[in-house]
Amino acid sequence: MDGLNLPSHYHANSLLEVEMQITSSKRKKCLEVTGGRMTYQANHEMPGLAMQIYSRQCRHCKQGGGEVHYVSSCASGRITRMMLADICGSEETFRSLSCEMRNGMIRNINSIRQDRVVSDVSKKFREFAGQGGFGTASVATYFAPTRSFEMCNIGNPSPLVYRARERAWQVIHGDAQESADGNETIDGVYGEDEYRHFKTEFEVDDLIVLYGNTFAQSAFPGGETVGHSRLVEALKDSPNAEPSSRLAHLIQIVQEKNLTDEDSTIIVCRVTKTPVRLRDNLLAPLRLFLRPSDETVLT
Repeated sequence: MDGLNLPSHYHANSLLEVEMQITSSKRKKCLEVTGGRMTYQANHEMPGLAMQIYSRQCRHCKQGGGEVHYVSSCASGRITRMMLADICGSEETFRSLSCEMRNGMIRNINSIRQDRVVSDVSKKFREFAGQGGFGTASVATYFAPTRSFEMCNIGNPSPLVYRARERAWQVIHGDAQESADGNETIDGVYGEDEYRHFKTEFEVDDLIVLYGNTFAQSAFPGGETVGHSRLVEALKDSPNAEPSSRLAHLIQIVQEKNLTDEDSTIIVCRVTKTPVRLRDNLLAPLRLFLRPSDETVLT
């Protein structure tokens, strides 16, 4: 029995009906953007990464905004980019800002550097704040050939990382820096310590976990707030358990316990040895002249 004293499968009474659309594990297409705002669980395979997305939409909270996420893959599949944003505002404003974020992902889908994407988000958040809205976001880029990972976090919870070699979980807070558009803060919204950046390299079987504010502020069945510190403790409670299975179990029981209020999104990435396919290598130069495929859904 672990430190949370949880049964092997926890069931909660839900005031919100959730129909989970399961997308079976499949190789993600090159030059494609997926995600959006919907209730589903997806498994994606791409060069160097195996990704699981746990997304739950609260249909009763659309007027107040919500969480949106996007995942893109470049023309060859080497560059995987992720964005997870929490937007507080009217339904119309949420949809407008979400579409602009998606378009920024599309415009920069083949760029290893994520500066322009981050700069676009920062600029839109500043404009959004001037209209009385509020938003947080995480933008991350993984480059498969070097297993390098870069992330900029704007007000979202700090991501978790599992280092397979050390068999250890850690919270990555990153370093404070000026915003990508040259402004030190977003007036009245973000302090310098909420605009954080880090770069690192991973090894095979390392894990990266991105999640939004709703999941971080949710409660375990015992009533304790998830938070990154308590989540790491819960992951360490079963040292002999397979890390990704333990994480999936915790995500399940937390989402089942907190079905009544807001959207919840978690993105889990496991580093793999999956190479770029020869076919994708050969077709990459031709795909550079094509428009990326937009497979996003905003329900």
